[in-house]
Amino acid sequence: MVAVASLCAAGLSACSSRATTAERAQKTSTTHAGTRSGTTSTRPTTSAPATQTAWTTYGGNFARTSVDTVDPVVQHAPVAAWTSVAPDGSVYGEPLIYGHGVFIATENDTVYGFSATSGSPLWPPDHLATPAPASSLPCGDIRPTVGITSTMVIDPSTGVLFASAETFSKGAVGHYLFAIDSSTGKVLWSRDVDQSWSSATELQRAGLGLSDGNVLIGFGGNYGDCGDYNGWILAVPESDGAGIFHYRVPTARQGAIWAPGGVTVDSSGNVFVATGNGSAGPGQGFDHGDSVIELSPQLVELQYFAPTNWAQDNVDDADLGSSAPVLLGSGELFVIGKQATAYLLNVASLGGISGGAASLGVCSSIGASAYLSPHVYVVCNSQGSIAQVLLGPGNTLHRGWTWESPTGATSSPTIAGGVLWTIDPGASTLYGVDPSSGTTRFSVALHVGALAHFVAPSAAEDMLVVAGAGGVEAFH
Repeated sequence: MVAVASLCAAGLSACSSRATTAERAQKTSTTHAGTRSGTTSTRPTTSAPATQTAWTTYGGNFARTSVDTVDPVVQHAPVAAWTSVAPDGSVYGEPLIYGHGVFIATENDTVYGFSATSGSPLWPPDHLATPAPASSLPCGDIRPTVGITSTMVIDPSTGVLFASAETFSKGAVGHYLFAIDSSTGKVLWSRDVDQSWSSATELQRAGLGLSDGNVLIGFGGNYGDCGDYNGWILAVPESDGAGIFHYRVPTARQGAIWAPGGVTVDSSGNVFVATGNGSAGPGQGFDHGDSVIELSPQLVELQYFAPTNWAQDNVDDADLGSSAPVLLGSGELFVIGKQATAYLLNVASLGGISGGAASLGVCSSIGASAYLSPHVYVVCNSQGSIAQVLLGPGNTLHRGWTWESPTGATSSPTIAGGVLWTIDPGASTLYGVDPSSGTTRFSVALHVGALAHFVAPSAAEDMLVVAGAGGVEAFH
């Protein structure tokens, strides 16, 4: 039996780019902010453990596979169980499930904890700060305020919940990280994480991650690509006070790290980010736009991949970084973006500017993919479909089935209980799809309001949870 809870709302060479020891040492002085000493490593496991009982980050793990293999196989259509109170704003991040609680955050900078059993509040809502009015930003499509847009993260070793909030104080936009005790809702500390940038032009949308005792926070621009923003990633210590490591995408402007699925982390704590379009065009030097970049836990660049047509992708706003990279657990990485080409990469040698280990035309994709060996499931937003991609022998990619939403739209998939779950936000409908055949098994109407962009279900404790602004509706 499965429970489903829904929360609804509205140029460099083409050879390998692996850095030498000397290059890494040189980059240390230019890509880091602050120093760290005496830090104990707390690197997370990136793949979903065999006894997974929690969903503490986007996709359930830092490999971003969006799969729960523990819940029982679903035998019947979900049946409604309970509904929570409505939160105070839109919910853009994926909800988290941990310790028999469900946790969400709103664009009003408020964090909620609900009982996973009854939907009742675990503690009074945490209104962390005043969000930024949309009118205070140079562009964007989140209204009327911009607060917590990204998916939060929980460190299961401590139970601490981390939320990244855009704030507004004395007429100025800011960015803060909050640490919250998930059992009590108590704010343990907060920290200003703004860097040498224009705060109003930086949007924090990418799901948070953890690596080596740090919270990973990716930044990009507001919708419309206005202003002189850059893609950044920060590594903020889980214990308040130590210095912040940072990496700025080395393009003159843009190069956003914005995929809703977040930053990806391997079992060694190394970080993989995919970037949006940079500012360099054909005939100009490579600027790390539309690429996949591997960084150390301290955010030193180690290597990168970029397609051979990266410069044209920059011009066309065809972000490779519109969807999170997925680690496949076999020394391979899968990535696809708005440019509609899927790439299979060798993690040990991403390949620099190249064609990757394999590539395949699929569809334009924004959000996150799901992976259950040997298939990757890709959301095709503009086509209202999910595409199955087979990882074949000898580093090959092949097209499988394509599922088309009966109501015309779909969003990022999650696999749980032997079913692929996806949502049509406009129709407020949750679909359950057979991952082997691509046939529709279940269709469930959601009655708690319009869903936000790129919404995706979470899965743990025999539940699915979908985030939004109308309340939590649970199903068995």
